[in-house]
Amino acid sequence: MKKQKYKAIVSDIDGTLTPIAPNSYPTDKATKHIKEAIDNGLIFSLASGRPFSMVKYIASHLGNVGPCIVDNGAVIVDPITEEILWEAILPSKVANNILNMAKTYKLTRASCDIGIFENTHSVPIESKVRKVSIHNIKHSEAERLIKEITSEYEDVVGIKAASYEGDHLIDIYFSNINATKQNAVVKLSEIWGISSDEIIGIGDGHNDVSLLNACGLKIAMGNAVDELKAIAHYIAPSYIDDGIIDVINKYYN
Repeated sequence: MKKQKYKAIVSDIDGTLTPIAPNSYPTDKATKHIKEAIDNGLIFSLASGRPFSMVKYIASHLGNVGPCIVDNGAVIVDPITEEILWEAILPSKVANNILNMAKTYKLTRASCDIGIFENTHSVPIESKVRKVSIHNIKHSEAERLIKEITSEYEDVVGIKAASYEGDHLIDIYFSNINATKQNAVVKLSEIWGISSDEIIGIGDGHNDVSLLNACGLKIAMGNAVDELKAIAHYIAPSYIDDGIIDVINKYYN
């Protein structure tokens, strides 16, 4: 595979560009490399489980970033105009039922077109729900809750993601079954007018499996979960070692 074949990079944020922590940034060295690649014609986009409000600052920091996949694939947003280019919505009635089924967990969040509802058991019925997330639960509890909710709702997908509290806990994102990073990458390729085979996908977590599955070149970070490394074409250095620089140098520059 020739490196000039690739026209775009779609990168996860937490554990890929930054530490797994809110309000974190890529290093100055990584930022410089990304900006230079963009100036040289690379299309660079972000794909995150975060809502856009928690991605906007990184897009602004990096400069001329392409449309961003947010809420774990439920929405594609133009980071400049904040226009919604594509979305896959969870019916608010279903979202409220999911929140009710998960009410024993203290940390819940519903991401909607009208804002983010923290530690909530309900959302307004007229809202367009993008994602319901349950935070910082045990892995065994996550498996049970995913099975319970997806058995009840065939059109809902439950995806595991990294917790800011550490590897011993995990978050779950529940969304429309079409709201995946994989589907969103396909939509992005249509927006850009390129083949998904020309896109490099980079990630580290369980919720990045669908991202990599959509891309021509699959990159797992050195700190990635084994599930992601198993499908990767290449394992880059970890985010701690600015693995994004290695990827740009190896496959784009």
